Amino acid sequence: MAKSKISVRRELRQPDGFMKTVNAVQVYAKSHSKKVIAVGIVVLALLIMVLGTRAYLGYQNKQASMILAVGLQYFDDMSQPDSLKTGIAKLETGAGTSRLAASYPLACYLRGNGYYVLKQYDKADQAYQEALGKAASDPYVADLCRLGMAYVDFEKQDYSGCLEILAKIQADHTSTSEDVYLLLGMSYENLKKYEQAKAAYENLVQFVPDTRYKGWVDERLEYFKLIAG
Repeated sequence: MAKSKISVRRELRQPDGFMKTVNAVQVYAKSHSKKVIAVGIVVLALLIMVLGTRAYLGYQNKQASMILAVGLQYFDDMSQPDSLKTGIAKLETGAGTSRLAASYPLACYLRGNGYYVLKQYDKADQAYQEALGKAASDPYVADLCRLGMAYVDFEKQDYSGCLEILAKIQADHTSTSEDVYLLLGMSYENLKKYEQAKAAYENLVQFVPDTRYKGWVDERLEYFKLIAG
């Protein structure tokens, strides 16, 4: 019989949707490390001409890139709290001295992921917002930050806040992410807005036909039929 209660931690076993975004940003950071550093060098070169601080800024960018590379290794296994705490500490050390570096938004985002897994949701939200403020020009990282903020609101049972963030993601980039549709459906369902929840789940299987959540979504849709009588 279909379940009437929803818990993202119970229903979505590891690796869940959010862990998918965690893995995605790690792949992004590693595979685009040269690009990130190259962009940082271009930006720094322009700043040098204006501010005349080539040595200082060059040191900051190199320092931040090194810290990001070191911090990433502690996020490979998100099930190890001690490793996450160490990784967060490494990234906080770098973030505090390297705010002008190209890697700064990714460092903040990773800290948010670590805090989220540790269930320190206020700190996670703060880190995501800080990353978003520095990554507004990068739609990929910006969407990841907003998605992290949406997950935080969901965990804190602020379903309306979660929906507002998801609406922003869709309005800006018409995202077809599994996570977006999944969170939309679960948030609407927790608010007892079953028609909207049903539409979100149907959109999930329509726009992402190979979704790994299809079995779970089918169960929810069947539940809606039961409560509709």
